[in-house]
Amino acid sequence: MPFTAKLLLGILLSAFPLQAMGWDWHTRVTLNVKDQPLLAVCRLLETKYGIHFSYSRDVVDLSHKITLHVRNKPLKKVLEAMFEPYDIAFDRIGNQVVLTVKATPLRTISGYVEDIRTGEKLIGATIYCPAQQAGTVTNQYGFYSITLKKDTSGLLVSYIGYSPQHCTLPATGNRQLTVALQPVNSLQEVIVTENMQPHLQEQTQMSKVDIPIAEVKAMPRLLGEADVLRTLQSLPGVTGGAEGSGGMSVRGGSPDQNLFLLDGTPVFNSEHVFGIFSVFNPDIIKHADLYKGAFPARYGGRLSSIVDISMKDGDMKNYHGEVSISTIAAKFMVEGPLWKNKTSFIISGRRSYIDLLMNGAVKSLADLGDKGDFYAFFYDANVRINHIFSPRDRLYLSAYGGEDALIIKQDHDYETEDAPDQRRYQEQSGFKLGWGNLTGTLRWNHVFSQRLFSNVTFNYSQYFFLTHYNYNFKSYTIDERSELYGRYHSRIQNVVGKIDFDYRPRPGHAIKFGLGSTTHIFKPGTFFFEDNSDSTTASLPDTAYNNFNTVGVDMVLYAEDDWQLSPNLHLNAGIHAAGFLVEKRFYKSLQPRLGLRYLLPQGWALKLAYTHMYQPIHLLTNNSTNLPTDLWVPSTHKVKPMLSRQLTIGAAKTTDDHQYEFSLEGYYKTMNNVIEYTEDASVFNSAGKKWDEQVIVGKGRSYGAEWLAEKKQGHLRGWLGYTLAWSDRQFAAVNNGKRFPYKYDARHNLELTVIQRLGKHWELSAGWQFTTGKPLTLPVASYEGVLEPSPYNPPGQTLPPRVDDLGTRNQFRAGSVHRLDLSITYTKKKKRWTKSWNLSLYNAYNRRNPFYYYVKSDEERNQRYLAQVTILPILPSIAYSVKF
Repeated sequence: MPFTAKLLLGILLSAFPLQAMGWDWHTRVTLNVKDQPLLAVCRLLETKYGIHFSYSRDVVDLSHKITLHVRNKPLKKVLEAMFEPYDIAFDRIGNQVVLTVKATPLRTISGYVEDIRTGEKLIGATIYCPAQQAGTVTNQYGFYSITLKKDTSGLLVSYIGYSPQHCTLPATGNRQLTVALQPVNSLQEVIVTENMQPHLQEQTQMSKVDIPIAEVKAMPRLLGEADVLRTLQSLPGVTGGAEGSGGMSVRGGSPDQNLFLLDGTPVFNSEHVFGIFSVFNPDIIKHADLYKGAFPARYGGRLSSIVDISMKDGDMKNYHGEVSISTIAAKFMVEGPLWKNKTSFIISGRRSYIDLLMNGAVKSLADLGDKGDFYAFFYDANVRINHIFSPRDRLYLSAYGGEDALIIKQDHDYETEDAPDQRRYQEQSGFKLGWGNLTGTLRWNHVFSQRLFSNVTFNYSQYFFLTHYNYNFKSYTIDERSELYGRYHSRIQNVVGKIDFDYRPRPGHAIKFGLGSTTHIFKPGTFFFEDNSDSTTASLPDTAYNNFNTVGVDMVLYAEDDWQLSPNLHLNAGIHAAGFLVEKRFYKSLQPRLGLRYLLPQGWALKLAYTHMYQPIHLLTNNSTNLPTDLWVPSTHKVKPMLSRQLTIGAAKTTDDHQYEFSLEGYYKTMNNVIEYTEDASVFNSAGKKWDEQVIVGKGRSYGAEWLAEKKQGHLRGWLGYTLAWSDRQFAAVNNGKRFPYKYDARHNLELTVIQRLGKHWELSAGWQFTTGKPLTLPVASYEGVLEPSPYNPPGQTLPPRVDDLGTRNQFRAGSVHRLDLSITYTKKKKRWTKSWNLSLYNAYNRRNPFYYYVKSDEERNQRYLAQVTILPILPSIAYSVKF
C-alpha cells in the first residue's frame, strides 16, 4: 500500500472511537474510580471502550465496592484486578465479556478459642480472614467453624480483654485448630486493631446486650455485693420494681415474662432477700447475654426477655481460688484440674451472716427465751465439672442450689409466783419462711464434622416456697397440753431434654436447628394442719388439701438461618414451633422470627426485626409487688397461653477505632392473654384447681425508644442510656374496660455509668439513675357510709365509716426515683496472690426514694394525707477479697 494510502487510513482510524473498531485483551485502559460498585465500573468500561458484559444477577454479585487507579494497562490485567478478589471468572464470547462465579476449592478450619492460662473456652471470640474479608464468632461453647479458599494462609483471632493472635494455616486441607489467647492485665488498656472485632453495624442481631463480668464487678455495690441483675437494670429498656424490691421489667413486660437461663437451665426465682440481690454469684459467671427483643428462633417460652448466663468451665491447668467478705456476706471460689488438660472443676459458695452477728440482740429484743433462736440468711452454691473425652467430645456437669430463710424459735418456761423454782407451764413456738432454687445440667458437645457441631442437654430445675408454723403448750400442774402444726408448700419442677445443631457451610452463612421437650410439674400450693390439743385423743388424720400435681409437656422444634445475602444486606430468618399439652388439652404455636440488617453510608446500619413469642405458663402475683409467694401455674381452658408480637427498628454504629458504639431502637409490642387477680382474690386461696376463676384475662401493649452511647475502650469507659416508653393493660372488668398504665410504666429512664482506671491499682466507678415514678391509684373523693345500729359496733363509735372513690386505675404517679452510687477499688498484686479492697456508697446523696405509699389519717385535724415509706437511705459498704 502506498505511503499516502497508509497515512489516509491512519487518519480515518484515529478519527473514530475505539469501540467502533472492537477490542481485545491487550486494549489499553485507563480508569480512576473510588469506592464504586463493580456494576458502575462495568458500565463505565462499556461507555468508554465499548466492552459489553453479560451475567446473571442471581449468580454474580456486582455490588462489591472497589477503588481502582490504572493508566494504560492491558484490559485483561484490569479485569483481573476487578474480579479476582470476589471469585468472579470472566471470558470473551463473541463481542461480550461473560461473567460467572469461580468454582474455587474450599477448606474448613474449625476448633475452639480458649484462655491460654486456664483452658477456659471464650464465648463470642472473633475469627477473621483479612484476605477474604470474612469472619465468624465462637458459639456459647467456644467452638467456631469457618470455610475459606484453599490457599488462605492465615487468620486473626481476637477477644476483648485478650491480646489478638495471628494464626498461620497449613498449606492445604481441612484442619482442627484450637487457638489459645493471652489475657492482658485487667488494669491496662486493651488495644484491638481495626477489623479484628465485629462492628456493631455488622451484626444482624439487635436488642441484644453482652454483659462483661469485669464491668459487673467494677460497678458500685449494694452492701458490698456485685450483682449481674443490678447491672442489667442500668441499661436502656430495663427497669426494676420499687426501690429495694425485686421484679425486673423489660420493655413494659412483667417479671414472669423474663427467662433466666443458667447453663441453659431455667431459674424461676432469680432473687435473694426480696430482690435486693440476685442468685447469680458473679465469681463463677463466664458470660451473660440479655435479649430484649429480636429473639433468635432457638429461644422461646417467655414474652419479654432472655437472660442467658454461662458458668466458667474451671481451670484445666492450675489451681486457683478467691475468698471474699463483704458487709453482708462471705463467699469463696476454687477451681482447678482433676486431670490436667482433661478434666477440670469449679466450686463456689456464698452465705449472708448478718443473723449470726445479730442473733443475741434479736433474741433479747424479741423475748425469744434462753433456748430460742433467730436466723435470717441466704446462701447459694455452684459446682461444675468439665471433661474432654477427645477433640470431638466434651462433657459438662453443673449444679446450683440456693435458699432464703427466716427462722424464729421461741421457748419459755413460766414459773409460779409463790414458788419461783417450780415451773408452771412451758410454751414453745416456731416459724419458718423459706424459698429457693435447685438446678442440675448435663451437656454433651460433639463435633460431627468441620462444619457441624451439636450439643445434647438434659437438665432439671426446681423452685419452692414454704412456711412452717408450730405451737406447743405443756402444763406442769395439770394434765393439759396443746400441739398445733401447720405447713404451706408450693413448687414447680422442670425436666428438659433437647438437642441443638450448629452448621456453618461457609462464611456469611450459619444454620442452627434443634428440638426439645420440657416436662413441667406444678404444685401450686398444699396446706397441712394438725391439732393434737387433747392428750386423750389420737392424732387427727391427714388434713392436707390442695395436695395435687398438674403436669404439662412443652415440645419445641426450631430452625434459624443467618445469611449474608450481599455485602450490605444480612438476613436472619427462623421459625419456632411449640406445642403445650396439659390436662388433655393441646396448645400449638408457630412463631416466625425475622431480622434484617442493611449497611448505610458513613458506617451506619439500619436494622429491622419482627418476633412472635409464646408463653404457656403464668405467674399468679400480687398487683403491687413481687413476692416469693407468687405461684406458677399452667394454661387452662379459661386462661390460654400468653402471646406477644414485637416489631423493632433501629440504627447502630461502631466507630472505626472501636472506641465508641451508638445505637437507637424503637419498638412496638402487643401482648394477649395476660392475667391479673380479681379484686377479692387471695393469694393463698388461689392455690387450688380452680385458680383460673380468681383471675381476669386481658391484653397489653408497650412501645417506646431506647438510645445508648457507650465508650468501650481506654482508661475511661462507661455508657449513657435513655428510654422513653409507654406500657398499659386492658381488662374488661377493670377501669370500665379502658386502658390504664401498667404498674411498670415508667415514662423516662436515664442511666449514666462511668468507670475510670487510675494507674495500676485504682479503679473508680459511678452510676446515676433517674426513673419517672410508677403509676399509682389513690382516692379521688370520699363520702360517708351508712351506719346502722348493731350490737357488734365497738363501744363509743359514733362516726360513720368513710368510703373512698378510687376513680381511674393508676391515674397518679409516685415521686420520681433517682440516686447516685459510688465505688472505689484498690487492687494490689503480690507474687502468689492478689488482694482487693472495695468501698461503695449506695444512694450517695441520701435521696428518699419511695418504697410504697399509704393514706394516713390525722383524727385530731380530721384530715388525711399521703405518706411515703423509704427503706434504703445512704448505705456505705466495704468488701475485701483475696485471689490466689
